[in-house]
Amino acid sequence: MKAKQIALILIPINILLAYFVFNSIDSEVEFQEVAKVRIIENVQKLKDLRQVQIAYKKANNTYANNFESLLDFLENDSISIIKASGETPDSLINNEQISDEKALELGLITRDTSYVLASEIVFDTTYMASRNKEFPLNINKLITVPHSDAIYNIEAGQVEKGNVIVQVFEISTNYGIVFTGLDAKNKSYELDALLKVGSMTEASLNGNWKSE
Repeated sequence: MKAKQIALILIPINILLAYFVFNSIDSEVEFQEVAKVRIIENVQKLKDLRQVQIAYKKANNTYANNFESLLDFLENDSISIIKASGETPDSLINNEQISDEKALELGLITRDTSYVLASEIVFDTTYMASRNKEFPLNINKLITVPHSDAIYNIEAGQVEKGNVIVQVFEISTNYGIVFTGLDAKNKSYELDALLKVGSMTEASLNGNWKSE
């Protein structure tokens, strides 16, 4: 076969190979863009769930080990708010500094206790201002991994650190679920690896993403 004939045969083959290479590169770029958004969205939801766990622990002295308890607390429980009016004076009475308790007893200050729905305290204006506005808060879907029908995993317990018993929790999902509906095989992610907040082995409220 003459060289000219061989060249004519190779031209369409080279074009086809170039097409597949370009599509492969383009597909990888598109996946990475979508993957980045998926991770950021899940990180925000894990931060929201952490916020609820922190408030739950303040009210119950332990973290919730199931979502039923956590959501019931968020939607139905109330948190007490104590407002003080008046001021404890700096002066001495009978050569003793007046404590807040004594000032309360003497009527120098008053304390009023009111109760507010847990959801209003957990997701107050300060916290809401810090959230990523691209992903609106939806309490009804708080425990669902975005773009899937799966829910996050939740655990809680205690560990001993320095002869002290510490309460811990962990909420997680894996990257395979995060990338539901995407062709995530042979990409730069270990699909069984966890995206999580908290830890069952360390007294940590941090997430395992790159930054808070």
